[in-house]
Amino acid sequence: MKKRLLVLSLSVVACSAHSNQVTNYEQAGNLAATNPLTCVSATSVGPKSSAADIAAGARECADQSNYNQAAELIMVASAYAHFDTQRVVDNTSHGALTALFGKEFGSLPETEKHAVFSSIEALDKNPTRKGELCSFLVSAQPPSYFPDYMIAHGMGVTGEPLMQNFDADDAWARSMSFIKCDS
Repeated sequence: MKKRLLVLSLSVVACSAHSNQVTNYEQAGNLAATNPLTCVSATSVGPKSSAADIAAGARECADQSNYNQAAELIMVASAYAHFDTQRVVDNTSHGALTALFGKEFGSLPETEKHAVFSSIEALDKNPTRKGELCSFLVSAQPPSYFPDYMIAHGMGVTGEPLMQNFDADDAWARSMSFIKCDS
């Protein structure tokens, strides 16, 4: 028994020694903003802007030290990305929201990241401003763009990339719940 464990342990060590190099394959369009926004008001975002476009605008706000506006755009981008997870067939694509924010904000200096996170927390605790954003989003049309940024993030599916018989209004309502705009 001890001999088997030793052989198994050595095999694992040998395998891991040869697999220490990671190759990252990235498909064109992965997390790409096709029409990146500038640092705009969250209530000016329309249904043709993708979550990637909105996240690019949020990053620009952070670069300008406009952290409150960045937080508001992050809230909108989160709703849009959650909507996309409900209509994109490939489940491996659904990590795009986390990856998108990592891509946009990962290179920020720690102090700026902290300022963005603090602004997100402050927005969540400000019922007046969050209520205004929620009112805007609840009454807004659901996203109408084709979610290339998310589809390209996944491993790929055969066939149609979007759900058949997709109910956009129902998915938008679930997205409002996701960002806590349903109460």
